[in-house]
Amino acid sequence: MFEFFKKQKEFYDGSEYHIHLGPGKYFKKNKKTICIDFEESRSDIKVNFNQFDKLPLRSNTISSAYASHVLEHISMYKIDKVLSEINRVLKKGAPIRIIIPDAVKSMTHYLNNESCEIFNRRIEREKNSNGKLLTRFECLKQDFISLPGQKELIKLNMLAHQNAWDFETISKDLKVAGFSKVYQSGFKSSKFSCFNFEGTFKSEANESERSLYIEAIK
Repeated sequence: MFEFFKKQKEFYDGSEYHIHLGPGKYFKKNKKTICIDFEESRSDIKVNFNQFDKLPLRSNTISSAYASHVLEHISMYKIDKVLSEINRVLKKGAPIRIIIPDAVKSMTHYLNNESCEIFNRRIEREKNSNGKLLTRFECLKQDFISLPGQKELIKLNMLAHQNAWDFETISKDLKVAGFSKVYQSGFKSSKFSCFNFEGTFKSEANESERSLYIEAIK
């Protein structure tokens, strides 16, 4: 984090920088990426989005933002502020790419009594970790609300998943935050070369069968 702030003169002199929210341990960081995470070892800027106020970045300075399976971990009380702050720091015309769990797909699997990989994985995980056998509804519920897996970082009485959207709702929230154009995308189908790293490392973004892909322009 200290090294990043030492280099802010170069940053604000016009170099292109990109922010990556919740990069995860497999992300291949480069010198033009500012990683924003709760875990300090992965962070240029350490942020707990559930106690969020603002990003320590100037307005209209960032060339893109990427957030894969992050927003669903942010409280409903804070998500509007987070999206507005991302919009504030992005340059005019800069994109944000968002990947979130596709709650509609999960609900469809549940209502049609269909087997799906994410439900099966959740059943196996709970069975192996504590011997608990989940019902199909409990598998669905984890798209919306779930207990933390990173207990060393997240307090035991806090939640992991605590938010969810369909495309119409995330579009509305992004437009309220100031984004001018929102459209649905797909895995490795971005219109912007700055997101070409998608699919090159292990990530939930690669799980297209359970993910909703969205891009928006400031």
